[in-house]
Amino acid sequence: MEKHKLKICVLAEANGDHTYVQCGILRDFGHEVTLVSPNSGKCPDGVTHIECSVDNPTSLMGKLRWLKRIYDGVRSVKADVYHAHYAAELTTWMAWLLRKRPLVISCLGGDVLFDEQGSQSALRRWMTKQALKSCDYVTVVSNFLGEAVVDFGVERAKISRVIWGVNTDIFKPLDGPSVFRVHYNIDPKAALIFSPRQFKPFYNQHLMIEALGEVVKKVPHAVLAMSTYNQDDDYREEIEQLIDQLGVRDDVRFIAGMNQQEMTQAYNESDVLISLPPSDGTPVSVMESMACGTPVVMTNLERFKEFFTHKESAWFTPLEKNAIVEGLCAVLSDHELYERMKGEAMKLICEKADLQSQTGLLEEISYKLVEKK
Repeated sequence: MEKHKLKICVLAEANGDHTYVQCGILRDFGHEVTLVSPNSGKCPDGVTHIECSVDNPTSLMGKLRWLKRIYDGVRSVKADVYHAHYAAELTTWMAWLLRKRPLVISCLGGDVLFDEQGSQSALRRWMTKQALKSCDYVTVVSNFLGEAVVDFGVERAKISRVIWGVNTDIFKPLDGPSVFRVHYNIDPKAALIFSPRQFKPFYNQHLMIEALGEVVKKVPHAVLAMSTYNQDDDYREEIEQLIDQLGVRDDVRFIAGMNQQEMTQAYNESDVLISLPPSDGTPVSVMESMACGTPVVMTNLERFKEFFTHKESAWFTPLEKNAIVEGLCAVLSDHELYERMKGEAMKLICEKADLQSQTGLLEEISYKLVEKK
């Protein structure tokens, strides 16, 4: 297939590192890239950014201004292919309504797992389903998500798996001083458990605290560091009370938001990552940790088993305190298990979830769709 420069329009929120990196890779492939985002954020050099944010978008007039800006932004772009990075998103729906073609929609998890995550209203669900059924191609991060999309009425022939994986040029093992531990006053010898997911009830930080109360009795100097990204303030109060109730105040750290380099440092200085939502796609933070050589204890979801293997590349746990304690203690105490999980996970990410190669799959899909026009 002859490769030539494409005009690619990326439709995605601009406040995430993933969008930034993906746009940069497509630019480096030699394409002319335009990012249309419903919010403010960063954009790589050499990528045109159409930012559609407005002041006070929660008021009625603010919402109308916001929709008008998104309409104008998406409508203004004349591209060879449009790639929407999240199915349940305003720019995705607008591209569908404006019949921007060919349109590729990437499904990541919560955007299509309506019943499990309950994050979409009836109207948002309808818009998402219609956009998926009408678009030219759908990518999913797991076969499980592919089946969910098929259940919406999307043709199986236009679905393929593209794992929006990890930028292994950034997320990799590091040598050097302990910057993260020093900043948060964590003992160099502590067994550091890191939770990078959003600080909300959905991600079960209360189970982590309950498990920590038992882990500290079995693993000397265990410390749990929890990201406060997108913090639910009421939930934070509950967690603070639980920490005091269990007497683990000295064993917990709350971690402010971090950029990619800081996250890489945190992964490298952690001994194990913990991720406990009851529903998930293929979580990028889990794969980033693996790429850095830090083993993962994660929810035992059947969909993960098409990619990860229990006690080989990850440790699967039920969402129950004693089971979580067992998993954490096993990974932290069994050196042979730890090293095996570390090696297998790093190999898996490098071979099957490298963001550069996965973006290359999107490029191939784009060329095929352009040829059909």
